[in-house]
Amino acid sequence: MRLFLTLILSSLLAVSYSQEVGVTLLTQPLWPPGKAVVVTVEISKGSASGFARFFQDLPQGFFVEQVNSAGADFYWENNQVNLIWVKLPDDKVLRVQYLVTADGSLGGSFRLGGRFDYIVNGRERRSVESDPMLIRLNKSAPVSEVSLLPRDTAIADKPVTGRDTTIVVKPVETVVYRVQVAISSQRLSDSDLEERIGCKLEQEVTILRSGNMFKYQSGSFSRYEEALVYLNSLKGQGVSDAFIVAFRGAGQISVDLAKTLEK
Repeated sequence: MRLFLTLILSSLLAVSYSQEVGVTLLTQPLWPPGKAVVVTVEISKGSASGFARFFQDLPQGFFVEQVNSAGADFYWENNQVNLIWVKLPDDKVLRVQYLVTADGSLGGSFRLGGRFDYIVNGRERRSVESDPMLIRLNKSAPVSEVSLLPRDTAIADKPVTGRDTTIVVKPVETVVYRVQVAISSQRLSDSDLEERIGCKLEQEVTILRSGNMFKYQSGSFSRYEEALVYLNSLKGQGVSDAFIVAFRGAGQISVDLAKTLEK
């Protein structure tokens, strides 16, 4: 009897969580090949917290440009959009936005979907999928006017010396690795950042603003091995949540892809 009641309670909780968490895709149904179309993803995160991921597959011949990732690490690789949150923001609804361009030679139609993987109760993994949209490629279709969210930008690149001077980050086409040491909903000063992670940072810190979240990345390395040495040094000092991120130009790419592009 007790087992039966436990199973019923678990089922009710599963229904409750599934009702709280949802994913909605917002975009126009007709996409003109060769022109950028806005895709907005609204994620009602409910009780989800901590690590989460959203991913979406697109056909061959499409290109995606990041606009706003709502604090996630954004990747476009192997025809898949990936957004990864190490820690979900506090906002009840997350709005992610990117531009999608189909090659000018493409035609036909396809179904656009997406899946959100998340954690509840600190340990239980769940997932929810968006309702798929039928997208038709039509060369004569106009591009709908959509208000863009604030673009994700690097807002500071500065040494950790206690100064809060903002310096513009100039994009480079070569591969650059950094070590992400923290993410916060508030802008942290140098001393607050070091107090939070529990150690001094010897390398320069880059602060990236994504929506309402701030990402703190230390160092700038052209080789993965150099970034790995620095990562291990920070982990040895207790920064257990640190990890390596990679960039090419102004865009973030996966570390695996970056390693293949090293010169």
